[in-house]
Amino acid sequence: MCQPNCEDKRQQLQEELSALGGLVEELLLESVDLLRQSDIDALERLSSATQGVHKKRLSIEMGCLSLIATGRPRDGDLRSLVAMVEIAAELEHIAEHARKVARVNYLVADHQLSRPLASIQRLARMVQATMNRVLQAFTGGDLALTEQVLAETREVNAIYEQTYQELLMVMQSKPGIANQAIYLSRAAYNLKRAAERVAGVSEWVSFSITGTMGQPAAPLPQAT
Repeated sequence: MCQPNCEDKRQQLQEELSALGGLVEELLLESVDLLRQSDIDALERLSSATQGVHKKRLSIEMGCLSLIATGRPRDGDLRSLVAMVEIAAELEHIAEHARKVARVNYLVADHQLSRPLASIQRLARMVQATMNRVLQAFTGGDLALTEQVLAETREVNAIYEQTYQELLMVMQSKPGIANQAIYLSRAAYNLKRAAERVAGVSEWVSFSITGTMGQPAAPLPQAT
């Protein structure tokens, strides 16, 4: 186990990780909100915020590696530090997916697809909620909650497929706004990829608790 000073630093890093998760959650929801409006300034602020995520991820990673090298933690503390490095990296990937969702704002000038947009917002809320719960599971060492979150991330695929089919119908029946549907399908796909990243976080939380990664989740199928 960590010495007292080592444990204090580990707790601080865990708090930093939770704060990073909260920031990424906000970026994810904001990225979808931007699909409904033409706010270039907000888009640029979101892009700058993703750069801040990168810096925070590096800070957490370096803090964990330094503590592993100097504090010589063992058992659960060591697993926790290793998991934090990997979870922070997954959170940065999710932030990047959020940035890609927001970039669709550049491409969709005339919003005529309210139903698919509503489905995309639902996707974002599902991903945000699972991200929030899996970080709670990490803080509380709650394996049951971790497994629940992993199952919920797979449910995102059903919503994605529904959204994709809605957009495909638009592409086929309304050629005049087909490009808009194509761009929104990119946003939906990035939310699906974000859900896969949350599943990756779940695996690392499980590792921090049990010492094993378990069976990797099957990749979500690609739309055809």
